[in-house]
Amino acid sequence: MLTLLNDISTLVSDSSSPVILSGVVVAALIPTLYFLLFASQSSKLPPRYGLLAPLVKGEFDLKKQGPLAVLKKAYMEKGEIFRLRLFHQNVTALIGPNAHSIFFEAKDSQLSQKECYGFTVPVFGPKIVFDAPLKEMLQQLKFVAKGLNYAGMSAHVLKIVKEAEDFFAEWPEEGEIDLMEQLSKLIINTASRCLLGNEIRENVQKEFALYYQQLSDGMSHLSFFWPRAPTQAHRERDHARTELAKIFIKVIKHRRSEPEQGSGLHDDFLQVLIDARYTDGRQLEDNEIVGLLLAALFAGQHTSNITSTWMGFMFGENMKWLNKVILEQKEVMEKHNKITFESLAEMTTLHACMKETLRLYPPLIILMRKALEPMAYKGHIIPKGDIVCVSPAVAHRLESVYTNPNQFDPARFLERHEDKAKYSFLAFGGGRHSCLGERFAFLQVKTIWSLMSRKFEFEMVQKTPEIDYSAIVCGPKMPCRMKFKRKSDPYALKL
Repeated sequence: MLTLLNDISTLVSDSSSPVILSGVVVAALIPTLYFLLFASQSSKLPPRYGLLAPLVKGEFDLKKQGPLAVLKKAYMEKGEIFRLRLFHQNVTALIGPNAHSIFFEAKDSQLSQKECYGFTVPVFGPKIVFDAPLKEMLQQLKFVAKGLNYAGMSAHVLKIVKEAEDFFAEWPEEGEIDLMEQLSKLIINTASRCLLGNEIRENVQKEFALYYQQLSDGMSHLSFFWPRAPTQAHRERDHARTELAKIFIKVIKHRRSEPEQGSGLHDDFLQVLIDARYTDGRQLEDNEIVGLLLAALFAGQHTSNITSTWMGFMFGENMKWLNKVILEQKEVMEKHNKITFESLAEMTTLHACMKETLRLYPPLIILMRKALEPMAYKGHIIPKGDIVCVSPAVAHRLESVYTNPNQFDPARFLERHEDKAKYSFLAFGGGRHSCLGERFAFLQVKTIWSLMSRKFEFEMVQKTPEIDYSAIVCGPKMPCRMKFKRKSDPYALKL
């Protein structure tokens, strides 16, 4: 189908083509193909948005806009539920808080994640999360939740502060950095310390970081459609996965061999998984622990460094909000004198700034499930076999939900509570499968920006980057350059 569309587009737009299509032929061809491909469907199905005509006209720049322009236009024309055809697959999109409810409140027997996230299997490993039987997947998610509970969060704060203090101590008095590059290095350190444990952070951090980057680079859009495609990136991914497993299993076996030094000595996520037991009493196998560690890292590292970087540019464009954060820092730190789980909870302005950054720039722009049985919504039937999706990136900029949705305005989460409608804010998903790392993400990013706002002045040397749609997790296009200078007064405001 896409080849056909490309051929038609070329013939229409290229005046040097030996085949000249008259306006009459084009006018007749497009409706005919539209009818054959899209129009013959039950009236109870969601309204179909045909991609053919807009693609032929060149209305969408998928490289610059990703899939969002398509979804936005389809929403404007068809409403909160519509259907697309991509290759051989029908996709039903749901846009808006009411429509989101059936997506997030559906049972796993109705909408399944497993069929949509097979590309994670080469990274996390077999029988981990989405590849595990439903009963085991739900138990694995409980293990993750336990590792990110209140007690764990309190211990993590101290580790993140120590890592960040040491990292920023290496910066000169002033200079220019790539913010994304620097924060990525810092956050892989903090995530390693909190999730993987001291043994890995202190002994094999450089080796681990290299393999982790190769593993990350091996997860692309091609991986989504063809997880085992014989590409160089996939070969490096598989090699990195093998080497990381060796590193992790060595630590796991050492801890298992000295159980008296296990639970009482270690307060990291790794130890939670070593101590965990399935409902039948079985402990997690070494490879299961490796897979869950990698799943937690991907959930916590990518999104945190992306969000931290976007926040830097949002503060650069909106200095009044950075000043409000600094004033709040002074008030909170005079009361608590240090960053703790409790003091972070009182940084409500910083929290709102992070949430507003996530609203404008959610790292995951589309969430998907597969319909395992027909589902009804407002007189429409979503058929079995459809991929059902919601888009945080589109939903977060609906004028019916958010005032001036393209404007950075954290006040919408302070005084106005514009996200009061359920499922209006989707940066961490929602419902039974909402992101278990939400608290850790807020804790990590807020801790880092609490320190950065007091330690440094920042100045933009470029415009806010465009979104990079080439990756599955969408961040800013590199470079992300910023000037910085150490503060003599931690609470000095930027004029």
